Amino acid sequence: MSATEDRYNRHHILSVIGKDGQEKLSRSKVLIVGCGALGTHSAEYLARGGIGELRLVDRDFVDWSNLQRQIGFTEDDVRNGRPKALALKDHLEKANSSIRIIAEPTEFQFFNAAKLARDVDLIIDASDNLPTRFLINDLSWKLGIPWIYGGAIETRGHALFLSGREGPCLRCYMGEPPAPGTLPTCDTAGVLGPAVAMISSIQASMAIRILTGDEPDLFCGRLFRLDSWKMEWKESRIETDPDCPVCIHQRFKFLEGKGQLSSESLCGREAIQVHPKSSNDIDLQALAGRLESVGEVECHSRYLRLTSANFTMTLFDDQRAIFDGLTDASKARSLYSRYVGD
Repeated sequence: MSATEDRYNRHHILSVIGKDGQEKLSRSKVLIVGCGALGTHSAEYLARGGIGELRLVDRDFVDWSNLQRQIGFTEDDVRNGRPKALALKDHLEKANSSIRIIAEPTEFQFFNAAKLARDVDLIIDASDNLPTRFLINDLSWKLGIPWIYGGAIETRGHALFLSGREGPCLRCYMGEPPAPGTLPTCDTAGVLGPAVAMISSIQASMAIRILTGDEPDLFCGRLFRLDSWKMEWKESRIETDPDCPVCIHQRFKFLEGKGQLSSESLCGREAIQVHPKSSNDIDLQALAGRLESVGEVECHSRYLRLTSANFTMTLFDDQRAIFDGLTDASKARSLYSRYVGD
């Protein structure tokens, strides 16, 4: 038995995959947007499972808080300030050197999304913010690429397969993104590692079924939700919105750059200003309560200030934020997404 046959033997003898299915996996290309908790788990399953090409996209660096739930990273990655995409690539290549792994340590944005997704068969969402997910949704329908939405917060998680060709899309499920600061994030509410693993296992299982061609449309539009603490599982079906701006009217505002955060350096100081996608008012008092575990928080009528070891964030009631102590715009947008939301 050759090394390849030995490596994938458990797939070869599995009735739903077999050698033909494994050959299809070896010819498949998958884009994973986000190399955090969901992304590292999904990438691990797919790399070891023999997906022919994995493209890993992430804008962030490995930090200490990642090690609790994000597999593939080590303490040395934190000490060396390694970009997540590059660190994960190195880890996966040690597990399977026979596949192609491309690391893109960059931000998934409207101007590079199509290039990063060129020729892929499937996109896995592990992005942890709604504007990026809505961008993936636009791209999926514009180019006809299927994708798997996933998310995890606290002890709960959900996953949803969307075909990009028929059936509902993410906007049918969510409509417009909520105002920043209204939803909890992993950095303000925490997340249980096993909840992440359960959702990413669902995403990876969906991916393998889609790529082997085993009736993937059977679960298109079916939303799977679970609570890993209460051991509860629910399933519901998402219906197509007859007035959906994306899958019905073919309007792709996020792909046109109209729905993402923008930022700029402030002249004469080591600071980055992040502009939200809208200027709606934000509940500063409620957000301040959620940020108390992150650092020292001062809340005033028109702004709040969060002071941590590495930066100071001043967030105004129009959702605009200034990050003192930073010169990297991508890092500032990442912190905004983590602590305020999108």
